[in-house]
Parts: sequence; structure tokens; C-alpha cells
Amino acid sequence: MNQIIKYSAIAFSILGSTSSALAQTTVTPHYSMFMYNKLIYNPAYAGSRNLTSVNALYRNQWVGVDGAPRNFSVSIDGPVGSYMKPFRHVALGLSVSNESAGVLNNTNLMAYYAYRIPVKKTVLSFGLQAGTSMLSAKYSDLNPFQSGDAALTKDLKNEMLPNFGAGVYWRGDNFYAGASVPNLLENFYDKDNKAVNSKENRQIRSYYLSGGYVFTLSENFKLEPQVLGRYAGNGKYQLPASADFNLSAIFYDRLMIGATYRTDQSVEALIHLQVTKNLNIGYSYDYATKVLNGFTGGSHEFVLGFDFVRDNNKYINPRFINLF
Repeated sequence: MNQIIKYSAIAFSILGSTSSALAQTTVTPHYSMFMYNKLIYNPAYAGSRNLTSVNALYRNQWVGVDGAPRNFSVSIDGPVGSYMKPFRHVALGLSVSNESAGVLNNTNLMAYYAYRIPVKKTVLSFGLQAGTSMLSAKYSDLNPFQSGDAALTKDLKNEMLPNFGAGVYWRGDNFYAGASVPNLLENFYDKDNKAVNSKENRQIRSYYLSGGYVFTLSENFKLEPQVLGRYAGNGKYQLPASADFNLSAIFYDRLMIGATYRTDQSVEALIHLQVTKNLNIGYSYDYATKVLNGFTGGSHEFVLGFDFVRDNNKYINPRFINLF
């Protein structure tokens, strides 16, 4: 049973780990608190908050399952130019993320560029990203179900997989919407091994749609529904389309409490606190509703953010939990 659970964990980890024993993986990890990590899946988000922000997330998925995914990311982004300018068109960002699942370990290094255009009281942003993944896979530790499987005979160590992506992001005072393809290339994992140079041994291109809206019900209470939809496929393998539907309540522009339904596997609860005008922290817990229900203690995720807010920056309200 432990072996079954282990391979189930590898098979059902979507957008952040593997989708089969052949190590099909996407470039972009997935986090429950996606609203605090938009840069990872949409380069056009860079600079959207009109200040420089640093965010770190850690995800411990399917506690108690051997070989379950672990994800970690750190990102920084912000507009370029003087804070005294009423609007800065260019924004830049960087991110480092790592994901491990079973015998796989994948590190992503990405740089982001966004050009922002004011449209009346909104901002329309177009973004590009470029970087590389470094994939390692210790296939020799596996006990293949089918003997003689060529794809499981050679270990990979820091296989370099360059990639690039694009996105668009539109935001106003009380809404946002975005679309992106963060990994346009479908690289082969092992370009030198012709025996496994097949569609089963390629990265999966992923597509994202996102949006959110804030309903102000009183001076100190707001409701915000958000959604993140995703689809991934590489010509031969298509992962089922899925989405995260989140509804959060915001109190006094400092405390957010919310719940998320993920269509493919879980329900989630999250809490986020703006501790000071610079520092914010968050936590989420996932409860598996399908395959791993009863075999795992759930998933835990933590977020820590720091904003470089200047007192003379009159364009930023440091009290508001700014998700856009």
C-alpha cells in the first residue's frame, strides 16, 4: 500500500511536481495561496503593486505520504525608476523556486519584464519571462512496474532546460484579470538519450487564467472572490483542466480569512495578516478530497512577504492588503 500511495502522489501532483513515473513536469509550481505569488505564473504581474516586494512561500504537500511534493519559492519585483514619479512604465522581477517529488528535484531560475500602460483608472501590463530549469532525477531508485523501461534506466543531474513565457495583466482599484503561458517551450528532459527522446519525456506547456474582484460592504469589511484556472498539455498528454475558486473576507484592511475549492483534489482554508506596513504573513491548510483522502495529514503552506514602503510614497496605502 505504501508503494501505491507513493506513486499516486507522483501521478497526481499537478503544476508543481510530476504527472507520471516518466517525470512529466511543468515549469511552474502551484501554490494554494496563488494570490500572493502571481509573479510565478504571470510575468505581467511584475510591479503591479507599485512598490518593491519580496515574497517567500513554502509548501509541504500530502503530509505522511512518502515522496510527496515539497515546493519553495522566493521572488522579488517592482517598478523601475523614482518613487516620486506618478507612474513608472517598466517593472522587473526575479524568482527562484524549487520542487521535489519522489526521485525528482527541479529548480527554476526566472527573470521577468513588464511594460505597464495606464488606461483611464486602470493599468494594462504586458510581460515576458526567461530563465532555466535544472532537473535532476534519480530513476535508479525506482522499481519500475515494467521491466526494461528505457526512460527509467538513466539518472539525470542538473539537466538545463531553458524556457520563456508571456502574459497579460489588467488591474483596477477593485479588480484584476490575467492570462499567461509561463513555459512556451516543451523541452526534452534528456536531449542526448535518443531512446527516451519521445513525447512522454517532455515538459508540459501550461496555460493560466486568473481574476478577482473586491466588494466593499462597509468601511471595515470587504469580500473578494478569486479564481485561478489552469490547463496543461504537450501534444500527447493532457492533464485535466482544473481551477481554484477562492472567497476571502478582509477585515480592517489588515486581516484576510478565506476558503478555496480546488476542483481536482482539495479544499483549503487560509489566513493572512498584514502585520506592519512592510511585513505580511500567511498560512493555508489543504484537505484532500479524492484519491489521497484518508492517507495524508493534509498539506501546509506558509507565505512571508516584505514590502519596501517609503513614507513619501503617496501612491501606496500601507494598511491595505493589496492583492492586485
